[in-house]
Amino acid sequence: MAFSPDSSYLYYVSGVAKSASADLYQVPALGGTPRKMFGGIQGDVAFSPDGRRIAFSRFNPTEVTLLTTAMDGSDQRELLTYKRPESIAYTAWSPDGKTIAFVHRTPKEVLTTIAAEGGATRPVPGQDWDTMRSLTWLPGSRELVVSAIRGGAIQLFEISLDGSRTRQITHDLIGRYELVRVTADGKSLLVLQEQLPASIQIVSPGKESEIRPLSAGNQNRDGDNGLALAPDGRIIYTSVHNKLHDLWIMGPDGSSPHRLTNNDESYLSMLPSISPRGGFVVFDQLYKDSENYIYRIDLDGANLKQLTEGKHDVAPSISPDGRWVIFNRFKDNKTFLMKVSSDGGPATQLTDYQSMYPSVSPDGKWIACFYFAAQGQPRSLALVPFEGGQPAKFFPFPEDSLPRSFQWAPDGRAIFFVQSPNDISNIWEQPLTGGPPSQITHFKSDRIYSYDWCRDGRLVLSRGHDITDALLIKNFR
Repeated sequence: MAFSPDSSYLYYVSGVAKSASADLYQVPALGGTPRKMFGGIQGDVAFSPDGRRIAFSRFNPTEVTLLTTAMDGSDQRELLTYKRPESIAYTAWSPDGKTIAFVHRTPKEVLTTIAAEGGATRPVPGQDWDTMRSLTWLPGSRELVVSAIRGGAIQLFEISLDGSRTRQITHDLIGRYELVRVTADGKSLLVLQEQLPASIQIVSPGKESEIRPLSAGNQNRDGDNGLALAPDGRIIYTSVHNKLHDLWIMGPDGSSPHRLTNNDESYLSMLPSISPRGGFVVFDQLYKDSENYIYRIDLDGANLKQLTEGKHDVAPSISPDGRWVIFNRFKDNKTFLMKVSSDGGPATQLTDYQSMYPSVSPDGKWIACFYFAAQGQPRSLALVPFEGGQPAKFFPFPEDSLPRSFQWAPDGRAIFFVQSPNDISNIWEQPLTGGPPSQITHFKSDRIYSYDWCRDGRLVLSRGHDITDALLIKNFR
């Protein structure tokens, strides 16, 4: 949503569920009948300061384009085009009307500008972000305020376009400033701050009312970036303490929690996977320069070792014999599956198509993964032979499901995943013999961020809910 520059109208983008594009509508600010302006919009929109034009992005399976158009959809002008999976996000028009700023995802996130009439793009120098969430121009200046992740927390920064100055505005422990706008006089910021309290819990499916917490459920966000159970029942999970994103380990009953990794603010650990034979865990290590590598560490915190060198390697899964690690690699605008020894060494490519978030079957013969043929095509759960190659089987994968949530049933006859309609998560089971999936848990609230199965059939989960507050920050300059 956005107000017109004269505050007379409210504009909003509205689309049909599962559709690739949406329409722009106009409604009087004091109420009235909405009027459709034009269609074919993807992503957010930005208005020129005189209110005569709008900037937005549009994509197809191979390209994404930044355009401007008159408010009725006429006089469309293409400013730039990127080959997918590169993309454009968070467009903002400068107060003087001469420049449009946006985030270029390459997959690194680069704050970039282009003249409103088109021309060469100009990356803002000196920026180094894990990811960016929102941006807004400061009136009468060549500076922006952005919400961005640096060292794991989403904070607010003031940035000059020539790269000469970057000033951090907020320093609180919660962070997570998801949206930022500036008042017309440039003296105050309106921001939306998101909190994600999550706790580790244990429950027997079918007895959801008897769920029991194993951790406190505060802003440490326990397990929201992954958890895994060791063969002896100990729980390895992600947790945030004093801006440090580490792997932690605790007993099966939640006792004796302590850090397993020893990170500083420049990198974070996530998505742990335990060797079925015990002894070590592999995980994704994300550095502040947006590079990802697969690491391993013993369950006593010893022998930390880097396993991969791909710079964009994520989502590891260990084979049943503990010898191999399957993971994602992003390279040449494609995400595919790779295999590396759990002792490290050269990695082998297993797929040449878009395939993500692998999970190795209990017998070591199959890899379940998230698969999509092309942009706009249905998403699928695919079974790939452990040796690699083309998928042997496909299953429909609902749009409101979590791709990184695949878990095999102990007998290998089904695959579990998380589905979250209306932001209420439950675990579903997809039989490999085919047919529709069946619901395993029946929670009435909260989201499931990660989970794993105990040997006695109980579930250990990271659950929580989003809390969003609107805040006014005065005298920030």
